[in-house]
Amino acid sequence: MKFLNSLFAIGALLAVAGCGGGGGGSSASSNETATSTTASTATFPLRSAYQALVSQSEINSFSISGTCTGSATETRSAATAATFEGVPGVSTTTTLTGTYSNCTPASFAGTSISYYDTNYKPVGSENLGTDYAVYGTSNDLPTSVKVGDTTQFAAVDVYSSSTKQVRSGTRVLSYTVEADSSSTAIVNLIAKGYNAYNQLLYTQQSRYRINTSGQLSIVSRDIQYSTTNSSHMVWTKN
Repeated sequence: MKFLNSLFAIGALLAVAGCGGGGGGSSASSNETATSTTASTATFPLRSAYQALVSQSEINSFSISGTCTGSATETRSAATAATFEGVPGVSTTTTLTGTYSNCTPASFAGTSISYYDTNYKPVGSENLGTDYAVYGTSNDLPTSVKVGDTTQFAAVDVYSSSTKQVRSGTRVLSYTVEADSSSTAIVNLIAKGYNAYNQLLYTQQSRYRINTSGQLSIVSRDIQYSTTNSSHMVWTKN
């Protein structure tokens, strides 16, 4: 599978590498355990946490389980001034590298650029050499959220290049806020990718832990491929 972009790691363009073959077909399990969790009654400052995450650089390493097993490192730059299709704002660059122990190719790498307006609202992205995405319908993230909140965030048009001559599909982005502890919650960012025939290609869930102080940190990424592939992988932050 090609290097894919989910376009919805909150505050960062989430790049996902798919496996090209091999593996034992084992199922992936998410980071969530079967133990009960305490649903916080607090509210969490999602918008400011999102803006802070976008503005700063970050390096995360992951262990990969499921159809393919291995490891990955994602490096995101701090936000710098940029313009996307005439909209002034900022951009961040994310580089992803990793290896598989049981799938081919045995290694993967990719670079993506995320674009935001001056209020850090996403406006577009580019997976270098792969695709070019433009936000169509898009809503601002709410100032605060609580456990149980859920909404569709954006619809994104995806093209094969910046010329936008060939539309290759769409992405539908949403989030839901899940229980975690008495003082934290999990923001589950969901991206569904469709091809030009409106067939679902993947569903990706990126789970971030948020606290009442506005600290937002990645926990795991779960991607289930569909239609043309049945691979399922979970990326768990080390």
